[in-house]
Amino acid sequence: MATYSYESIVKDLRAKKLAPVYFFSGEESFYAQQLLEVIEKEVLDEAERSFNQSVLYGKDTNMLQILEEAKRFPMMSDYMVVVVKEAQHLKAADWELLTSYLEQPQPTTVLAFGHMHKKLDKRSKAGKAIKAKTVFLESDALRDYQVTPWLEKRLTAKGFTANPAVVAAMAEQVGTDLSRLHNEVNKLDVAMGDARNLTAADVERHIGISKDYNNFELVAAISARDIGKAFKIVHFFSKNPKEHPVQMITGILFNFVNNLIQYHSLKGKNEKQIATALKVHPYFLKQFSSAARHYSPAHAHNMLEELLEFDRKCKGVIRSSSGEYEHLREWLIRCVL
Repeated sequence: MATYSYESIVKDLRAKKLAPVYFFSGEESFYAQQLLEVIEKEVLDEAERSFNQSVLYGKDTNMLQILEEAKRFPMMSDYMVVVVKEAQHLKAADWELLTSYLEQPQPTTVLAFGHMHKKLDKRSKAGKAIKAKTVFLESDALRDYQVTPWLEKRLTAKGFTANPAVVAAMAEQVGTDLSRLHNEVNKLDVAMGDARNLTAADVERHIGISKDYNNFELVAAISARDIGKAFKIVHFFSKNPKEHPVQMITGILFNFVNNLIQYHSLKGKNEKQIATALKVHPYFLKQFSSAARHYSPAHAHNMLEELLEFDRKCKGVIRSSSGEYEHLREWLIRCVL
């Protein structure tokens, strides 16, 4: 069974090495959207699309209609293209019909499915057939630790150079949504013109992420045990709750404290081993080195326990009359002061 990557599929599509059926699935929809766009815009030229391309939506169609389109012969073109978006809305019985088509697909048709925001059930008969007999790509949601390398790679591809701290601040503020990250990189590409040295001031100017008040700077302040700076950042966050939801901050703090505990346990390892274990850029090891001087292993474990209580208060599991940001300030007083 062939293994496909986003890059290999794009390369083959642009080289006109076309397959009869494509199936893009998974929790992360970015790659599926990008690949469907390539198929829509690049397989046929503009004149051919009028008679030879159909775009259908899973909510508004069924497999009988899709296959009826797929079995049409092209007019004044080598290929018929049928793109099915939001295919996750099709019924289970529809997928059974597709298995029959996969036994002998129309050779002059390119049929592409975008099964967004969820995985295909690969244990079912239809799922097994789809995985085996299509160009199949399943994309998992990015983990937090994967965002910075992904963003770094995208910025490099656009010719940007940036301090790792700038990339990390941008990654932590934007989050794991690849479509949003992609759009922000494109926004920078246009706004920066020929300038390719990306600074924190550039990110603040063009994307709106403050170079002084962001999640990365909050973690840096906590690492240095700078309570004053941490309080200033939290105060700024409390004035902009939609841009700085406490749930996101809580996740970042959990990640930081867990890594700090793990950092203590890796004493004696070299930097490469530690960075690999923590899944962080080596640049950030000095932050954990600083934090380890300020917080002992016992203190770090206490920070985690207090963080769990803070999270339960924010979720209403523990009753409290205080607001979410007040709980965050309480955590800072108990653990950082």
